Amino acid sequence: MNKWVVVYFAFLFSGFLSAEESNQFEIGKQKAKVCMTCHGADGIALIDPYPNLRGQRASYLVSALKDYKSRERTSGLAILMQQQADTLSNQDMKDIAYYYSMLGSESQDKME
Repeated sequence: MNKWVVVYFAFLFSGFLSAEESNQFEIGKQKAKVCMTCHGADGIALIDPYPNLRGQRASYLVSALKDYKSRERTSGLAILMQQQADTLSNQDMKDIAYYYSMLGSESQDKME
């Protein structure tokens, strides 16, 4: 295969991923509206005991949400997060985690 054909398809594929990532960011942003009450609109918590989510690893956030949902996290204000996590599907968790993981990154600037 001609190397220019490979470069062309790689360019097209990278554009597709950017559009898909941008879409997931916006979906996550919409799903995270309720999270913003405690964790802030920009992922920086407004109230001291609540953690900042901005720039946190997506895999960590998904794991934490699953732990709340399964009641493996029980300390502090866990009951509030358990109630929130109960309403989330696995896809919701992935979308919200992606949104917060991208906040403040260079990639996020390109998406908005």
